[in-house]
Amino acid sequence: MAKDFRELLVEASRHDVFGRFFKELQIGFKAVVSFQASSVHSCEPAETLDDPYQYTQWEVQLRQINKPIDIPVIGIWDEFKQNDWAKKFDRPEFQRSMIGEFVTTEEAQQVYESLLAYAIGADHIKSEDEVVILEPDAELKKLRACSGCAGGGPK
Repeated sequence: MAKDFRELLVEASRHDVFGRFFKELQIGFKAVVSFQASSVHSCEPAETLDDPYQYTQWEVQLRQINKPIDIPVIGIWDEFKQNDWAKKFDRPEFQRSMIGEFVTTEEAQQVYESLLAYAIGADHIKSEDEVVILEPDAELKKLRACSGCAGGGPK
């Protein structure tokens, strides 16, 4: 069983006007997820609380490291769009990610577990221990190269 996603949340910044932001999680070499809740996010309660366990709804963002998440075949959204939790997600114009507003804590956990199962099943990571907590503005790097789609280079 996967950890509660809230155990992985690390505060990146907090500001009276701009709210609080948690660091993103990189799950495998394709998926990045962001769980946010503060006075500036689509969450419940819509305030900046010290205890993330007090939130009942979250703003969740899913993105892919180097491509828009919903490109057919290349994007990983095809793997998730049929899930019940995916109905709350949409890709805003001019963005490369899917954003879900007022995602319940249970749905947010399902998002995390779905991404984790995908990354392990696709052999992007071996276990949950390989989930990476990203520093803000960190340059995203593939954890290892995929050998498909000519990504393995010359043999």
